[in-house]
Parts: sequence; C-alpha cells; structure tokens
Amino acid sequence: MTGCLSLGRAEAAVQPSLLQAPAERVIQGKVTSSDGNEALIGVSVSIKGTNQGTTTNAEGQYKLTIPGGEETMLVFSYLSYNTQEVPVKNQSTVSVVLKPNVQQLSQVVVIGYGTTKKSDLTGSVASIKSEELLATPSTSFDQALQGRAAGVQVTQTSGQPGSEASIRIRGTSSINAGNEPLYVIDGMLVSSDANDMSVGVNLGPRISALSTINPNDIESIEVLKDASATAIYGARGANGVVLVTTKRGKSGTGTVTVDAYRGTQQVANKLKVLDATQFANLVNEAKFNANQTPLYNNPASLGAGTDWQKEIFRTAPIASYQLSFAGGDDKTKYAITGGYFGQDGIIRNSDFKRFSFRANLDRELSPKLTVGNSVSYARIASSGVLTTTETIVPGVTTAALLFNPILPVYNADGPGGYTFENRGGSYLGKTLGNPVADVNEFNSYGVNSRILGNAYARYKILPNLEVRTSFGVDAFSSRENAFGPNFLKRTQASKGEASIGTISGLTWLNENTLTYKPVISANHALDFLLGYTLQEFNNESLLVYAFDFPDARTGYHDISAGLLPQKPFNGESRWSMVSYLGRVNYTLFDRFLFTATGRVDGSSKFAAGKQYGFFPSGAVAWRLSDEDFIKQWAFISELKLRTSYGIIGNQAIPPYQSLSLVGAYGQGVFNGTEVYTGREPLTFANKNLKWETTAQFDLGADAAFWNNRVAITADIYQKKTSDLLLSTPVPYTSGFNSTVLNVGNIQNRGWSWISARTM
Repeated sequence: MTGCLSLGRAEAAVQPSLLQAPAERVIQGKVTSSDGNEALIGVSVSIKGTNQGTTTNAEGQYKLTIPGGEETMLVFSYLSYNTQEVPVKNQSTVSVVLKPNVQQLSQVVVIGYGTTKKSDLTGSVASIKSEELLATPSTSFDQALQGRAAGVQVTQTSGQPGSEASIRIRGTSSINAGNEPLYVIDGMLVSSDANDMSVGVNLGPRISALSTINPNDIESIEVLKDASATAIYGARGANGVVLVTTKRGKSGTGTVTVDAYRGTQQVANKLKVLDATQFANLVNEAKFNANQTPLYNNPASLGAGTDWQKEIFRTAPIASYQLSFAGGDDKTKYAITGGYFGQDGIIRNSDFKRFSFRANLDRELSPKLTVGNSVSYARIASSGVLTTTETIVPGVTTAALLFNPILPVYNADGPGGYTFENRGGSYLGKTLGNPVADVNEFNSYGVNSRILGNAYARYKILPNLEVRTSFGVDAFSSRENAFGPNFLKRTQASKGEASIGTISGLTWLNENTLTYKPVISANHALDFLLGYTLQEFNNESLLVYAFDFPDARTGYHDISAGLLPQKPFNGESRWSMVSYLGRVNYTLFDRFLFTATGRVDGSSKFAAGKQYGFFPSGAVAWRLSDEDFIKQWAFISELKLRTSYGIIGNQAIPPYQSLSLVGAYGQGVFNGTEVYTGREPLTFANKNLKWETTAQFDLGADAAFWNNRVAITADIYQKKTSDLLLSTPVPYTSGFNSTVLNVGNIQNRGWSWISARTM
C-alpha cells in the first residue's frame, strides 16, 4: 500500500550535556505495513526529542546517524498509520511494521483518480459516509444527499417511488445544456440522464437513472464542488462531480451481514377543501349573485360527500432486505451483496421494486500486480400514475383537489362504471377526469435492467511509480408500457390508446493513468498523475402506439387491437470522447500545498475544428494549524486556508447539434402514378458550435476545535459560464426557427458553510 508523504517535525531542542557525548553510530532498517508486508515509502523516522530525522526510500529503507548510548528512541510516523516509538538500545538494525490507524483512515477522502487525506485537500470537497446516507430510507442515493453537503441543492421532482431528483451544485450553470453533476461510481463515469434511458411512453414522473444503485452498497460519497477539484474531469465537471465508492472487502475474518427494515408511509397532511355541503352552498351563492336559480335545493342533506383525496391516497408499505458477505486475506479481498427494496406509493397503484446484486473483488497476483473488479446488476419494476399536469387533462392529485365532492366515485350506468362530471367539469380550460378512474384504469408499467462493470489492473513499475488501467461498461435496457381505456376523460379524443417502447444502450470507458511519487527530502513531497481515457455511448430505441380500442380488456398486451395504428418510431444516438489529463501535487514543509490540474477533452458532439478544449485549474492551501504561532492556541485542532481558480467545460447536449439533420417531408406524384417521399433539412448546421465553459474562483477555510469536537468548513465562490449552449431563435428566412448557438453568459456567486459537532 502506498500513501501520501507525511513528514513529522519535532519542536523540542536537545539540552546541551556537560558530559562528553558518546560516539555517534549509524542505524538502519526497513518499514513495512501490517496489511501485506508492503514497503512504505516516505515514512518519517526521527530521534525522539530532537529535530533530527530522515524518510524511507523507494524500498522502505532508511539510514540515520544517531548519538551513542542505549537511551535513544526512534519515532516512526506515516499517514493513516499508528505512530510507533522503538528503543534502539545496542542494535544496529531496527525494522518496524506499522499498523493502519482506523481513525485517520476515516479522514481519507476520494478525489478524481486517487485519494488523499482531508487535511491535504486544496479543493472544495464534501464527504458523506454510508452511515449518513442510510439514516433515512430512500430509493436512490441522490435523494439521500439532501441536506448532507453545503452548496448542494437536492430537489425531489415527484413523490412517486423511484422518481428522479434534481441536483444543483453551487447553482445553475447552463440553460439548455445539462445542469446535473457528473456521477463516477467506482471509477466508472455513468449516465444519470433519464432521457438517455427512457423512450417517453410513460407520461408520469420518470424513474431516476440512479435508482439502479443500491444505497446499502455505498461506502462513501464525495462531492467535488470547485474548479480545482472538478477540472480533472474537464468537459463534464462544470456542474460538479459526485464520486461514489462502494464497499469492498477487508483482510480478516469473513463476515455475514443481514440488514432489514419495514415500515409504512402516509400523507402527512391533506389539503383542506370544501365538502359536499359547503360546495353546494358556494354554487348556490354564485347562482344567486348571477340572478340564476340555485342548483341545490337542500345542501345540508348532502353531508360531507366524497373525499377525493382519501379515495386516491393510502397507507403504503416500504421494505428493504440486504444480505452481504465480506472478508479476505492478505492477497484476496471480496464483498458480495444482494438486496431487495420495495416501496408502494401513497397514491394507489404506484410502486417501485428493485432487485440488486454486487460483487467487488481485489486480488494481489504478485507484489507488483493487483487486479480487481466491481460488477453490479439491478432490475427495477415500477408502476406509476399520472400526477403531472403537462397534458390537457390535469393529473390525479390536481383532479382530487378540484373534482366535485357531491358526486360519488362509482356509477353503474356511467362509462366504465365510474362517475364523470357533466356540469362544471373544467378548471382553467382543462377538463377534469374522475381521479379514481385515472388511478385504477390508466396503466403505466416499466422494467429497467442495468449492468455496471469495471475491471482494473495496477502494476508497480517501481515502488513509487505505478500504472493503472481499467475498462468499464454501463449497459442498460428498458421497456415501457402504457394503456388508457376509451372511457377516461384523457383518452376521449383518442378513443383509447396504447403504447409500447423499448430502449437499450451501452457506454464503455477505458482509462489509463500513471502515478509517480518521488522521494525528494523531508521538506518536499511531489505527486504526479498522467492519464489517457476513451469513452463511447450509444443507444437504440423503438416506439409503437395505436388509438381507438373498442375493447379495453387486453390493454397494451395486444396493441394490434387498436383500430388506428400509428407509424412506429425508432431512433439511434451515439457520441464519443477522448481525453488527456494531468495533475501535480506539491507539498512544502508539510504546510504549504499546491495543486495544478489540466485536461484536454475532444468530443464528437461539436463541430469539426471545435471539438477539443483545454480545461486548467490551480489551487493553493496553507495549513496554519502546523505553524508555531497557531499551536499556542490549544483549542485549535486544525486550521487551513485554501483558494483555487480554474476553467471547466460542459458538453451535455444531444449529439448531432452541429450537423444538418434531414427527415421525411411528404409525398409527391410524378407521371400520374409514381409516388415519391421527399426529404427536408430539419436542423441548421452550425460549424462553429463549441464548448460551454465555466470559470470558477473559490476561497475557503477548514477548521476544527477542541480536539476535533467541532468542525467548520466555509467557502465563498464565484462562477461565470460563457459561450452558453442555447437554443436560439433565428430569422425565418434561414428556413428554420431556432438552432443551438454559443451565446450569452450566466454568473453565480455565493457562500456556503457547514459545521459538525461530536461528543
């Protein structure tokens, strides 16, 4: 195991002796780790009570001149390991085995293409551990991020189980290009855009693309917020980066863990609306004021009537069952988990069920070569109801608030056996349907399957020079079915409708990095990273639908029963990227931290000659808590100032926006009998389409007091996005009404802080 250079400094001076000091002698030895007998590079070896010391070399060896005598004590200290004191006595060789410090290891955070100690961070990074994520039940980890990190706004788009959440890190950076952060799961850059994984059959809320990830499998989440932290991801870091690390096996006795819970959910408060008597009085009063005959003769006899909210809401169960096996030895470590999560919606006939499996394996094939993998599979089945108001007929929740409380739910003589309002059945120009009929009869069902796999190999060319290569895939398939019978208000015009859609896609990613950590001296530490990556995404979709279903019994299971079949639609999409990245970390006197990052990205989404962009950043930090003038304040455990500036990009637009696409225009008849289908340009070709860029400045501080009992992190920042990728109106004389251009700017500025307290 290699780690960052950690250099200790002794402050006490040796008092001069009145007696003649014994002759000096040379002591040497080797420092290794207890979890694999691995040589540790850069371990601080010092003489207790003095400022004399050295560090271990690339083989974990050291050599140090010490005073004569048997009272000399050597102090061995290293990042994330317990400090050890060893008496020299009359020995000439002192070798030690250091044990990991569990408490310090918890302070190690994941950054782009590596890890570092939290105190060594120069960028703005928020870390959330698994205990915090699992504090409240949630279908996906993006929902669990709500309220967990400063400057991160999480908005739930719907209450339907499994629905997607909208995440904004330090505000909105774009208009038409994506604003969602980049998600990296165990090194695999995954798609979080539900548009890429949905055909659009289901008109209700979309299922989150991230709900296929079981929150119980997650060890930690790091949110990269400023340019210094996100620039290593270049064109996709403009909206921040969310790094997800799943649980891996550890050396020791194997463990079997069972985790289960079950509960219920219900509406916290129903909205207060008029009951039947109150509604009748209101209608009669309106008629009277309009000099018309009152509609209801005896409103009091109507009683409370129908509570439409009560009719569609329910007490819904939620359950989770997890089984995991983890363990390993010095050579092999494994973690295997399986889980089931089920949640019924508080609106009837809506639910979410997820079956998940994950296997993480790490194997040391030789002292120089380590391989491993992360593989997960998830299958989601969900049913939804139409709660949105995007269609002509409002969703069921709106209808439940507005529908006439005097009317009963069912009517044996009504269409489909339900009551539909014939009088006063519109609101702001929209026709109201019976909400219970919509809940029970409009069927919307979807099945999503997703495989995430990432395999890596890490080879130590030298003890301080390491190469790592990985190959990952993100494969998904989705099937969506929907059917509405002909007696519903929303399907009156179509006389019943059914649709079936399928979509499948694949992302593959190859990453290759070279890490070099030279041993220079006790006052200087360097860390170099170079990388080259390739990524490609493609998907295919098919959609068929039909209208006019006289018989509703077969639903979408027999779409050919529709008397008005529509033309099927299919689509394909593909894009690719190539990237070159580099980062240098430099530590001076273990107090001054410097980071420089650069990445070059090339994307097929942009015009020829505009496809490549360079995204640099720089950061500086000063650990004030290591300075003598701060150490005199005993209540200050940690104090660090940091600042950064960088430029990051955004390429989150659909592909082919720079090209002129063509489509069917119509048919023409030639020579009286020959029929030809024409083609016409659909989009305007923009040969200058390029990256959207965001420049960001950050000034922050990290502090801890009273032996880390109170911790505070604060930041002020400013972001300015230029060359916005914006769908812009163009003169009709061009033959088009709009096209995507690089126009306009957006600026965000603000401050954030978060505090934590432990007992």
